[in-house]
Amino acid sequence: MRVGFGGSDGFGTLRSRHDLVEDRTRIAVDLLKAEPVKAGTYRVILDQHLAGVFTHEAFGHFSEADLIEDSPTMREKMQIGAKLGTDVVNILDDPTVPHQLGHYKYDDEGVLAKPTQLMKDGVLVGRLHSRRTAAAFDEPVNGHCVAEDYRYAPIIRMGTIFIESDSKSFDELMAELGDGLYLINPMGGQTTGENFTFGAQYGYTVKGGKKQQMLRDINITGNLYHTLESIVDIGNDLKLGEVGGCGKGQLNLRSCYGAPHILVEDLVIGGK
Repeated sequence: MRVGFGGSDGFGTLRSRHDLVEDRTRIAVDLLKAEPVKAGTYRVILDQHLAGVFTHEAFGHFSEADLIEDSPTMREKMQIGAKLGTDVVNILDDPTVPHQLGHYKYDDEGVLAKPTQLMKDGVLVGRLHSRRTAAAFDEPVNGHCVAEDYRYAPIIRMGTIFIESDSKSFDELMAELGDGLYLINPMGGQTTGENFTFGAQYGYTVKGGKKQQMLRDINITGNLYHTLESIVDIGNDLKLGEVGGCGKGQLNLRSCYGAPHILVEDLVIGGK
């Protein structure tokens, strides 16, 4: 269990946050009595933070043109116009969202930052570029080439990437889930090509749309494309992370990700 909060909008974001710390302390104590999850394949709701990590790590990096340009296999799979997800999935990268860790006005090649739609109705419609890769792919330049600082050459980076909200409330998603798992907060993980493994800090069994006992020792294993095709509904409660970063090729550039709650038809959960 861990807790982090802050941002890039001044010290005021840290004030009066005692309730958050106390809530996480209570959860940490409750986890001492929680049961390990039973391994299996489940219908699952991912909270905003877990869904955001999936968006950044499993999908977002394959939207960075420099990571796929020398891979014929990935270029074939990540063609503009390819149907990769269900109709409810819309993903945007927007460095212009104010007060976020991933905010900037111009990238380090002097290109004006702008929102870039990456997925629309489950269809891949864009990717992130430097001036060089935009020319190589014959696609529009979009201001996503950023350096950690003066010691590094700019490379393609995400700004603020997120799944866009849809119409369902959390209670409606839980009712639609019925029986399954509700998983909360990321805890490490890795990606290997199109496959990923992420930990969840904790979760709950769900019966008849209602939370039941707390669970621990949760690992999520999946394939990017299968998971995108398994997202059956999306909440209306988008939340962007207050802390985070991305160590691609450099150190830990400030980067932001988020999502609403999402309902996934089947995920492989490792546990007891």
